[in-house]
Amino acid sequence: MDLLPNEVFALECLARYAREGLVVDSSNGQFAHCPYPRPKGQKKRLPGDKGYWLTFEDHQHQGLLQSKDVGRRCYIPYMVRRYLDTWPPGCFDLWDIYDVYNKKTLEWREAHSERMSGKYTGENHPNYGKFGALNHNSKAIIAIKPDGTELHFGGVREAAGELGIDQSNLSSRYLKTGKSPTRGKFKGWQFFYVG
Repeated sequence: MDLLPNEVFALECLARYAREGLVVDSSNGQFAHCPYPRPKGQKKRLPGDKGYWLTFEDHQHQGLLQSKDVGRRCYIPYMVRRYLDTWPPGCFDLWDIYDVYNKKTLEWREAHSERMSGKYTGENHPNYGKFGALNHNSKAIIAIKPDGTELHFGGVREAAGELGIDQSNLSSRYLKTGKSPTRGKFKGWQFFYVG
């Protein structure tokens, strides 16, 4: 039975750990599904999963090799990038693998660069009118300070943003119950929906 290169690498790591007297387990390592990656959709490691405990660096290296073995990305890009930025041995070959399996991400960014460049701002933005005062479901809010000053807002999100209050506190504690805050920055304030 031939082993896949990513499993050969993992077994070499385990042998190196044994020679160095290094114990790598759940307390200081990362579980590397090996020789095949975790099934798509499975969020966490299950008791019967096959694999090995490797150091962070070795796990990133193994994930790159596994990607090449199975033909799909088997790593978390920012973690591998952090590893590759340390210029490990064989990094140029590893960078080539990284580039191949991040190509789809780069293509998506290029395809959506117009949207990110500012062309889709204001009324041209796809979410324009879906949130805040412009949304047909938005309810206007009046905030009354203890001195009687009234502040008017187009919706909960706008009020929370401008006042610097937690949006969930504003909607669930003060607007739903009709109670005024009894302490803190907004002590004595009143919040009401309009209409």
